[in-house]
Amino acid sequence: MSQIMGDKIALSLKAPSRCRMLYQILLKERPIGEIELDQIAWRSGEAELKIEIFDSFLHRHGYGTDAVTTLVEHAFLTMNMNRVYLRVHATNECAIRCYEKAGFKKLGRLRRTITDGNTREEILLMGISRKDFHKQEQCRAV
Repeated sequence: MSQIMGDKIALSLKAPSRCRMLYQILLKERPIGEIELDQIAWRSGEAELKIEIFDSFLHRHGYGTDAVTTLVEHAFLTMNMNRVYLRVHATNECAIRCYEKAGFKKLGRLRRTITDGNTREEILLMGISRKDFHKQEQCRAV
């Protein structure tokens, strides 16, 4: 299977399909998580990003940010995507920081009440466009 190299990690294609590309996140050839582009809409050039680092001990080491940045770069430069978006719980500050470091911006909020009727949940919608990604890359190069 094909691999994409990041600064700290490698992404190994695990399950490709027309509308979904699932990668294992490898640290020194050991799987530490998964990241995917799902709901790929080839005509509009949009896809939803999802990620999971399995062991919480490996959180806050930059592996998630590296995986997100690596896959987003691949999405724009190789797959010709126009926009990558994601959903994240508003209380997941660690993930939000990871996405913001990778260039994602908050686009909106979804609020809903859980079935028990008392618990409210807030989901943030975040995204990055190809144009914003290229601007960000130019700033890093300077």
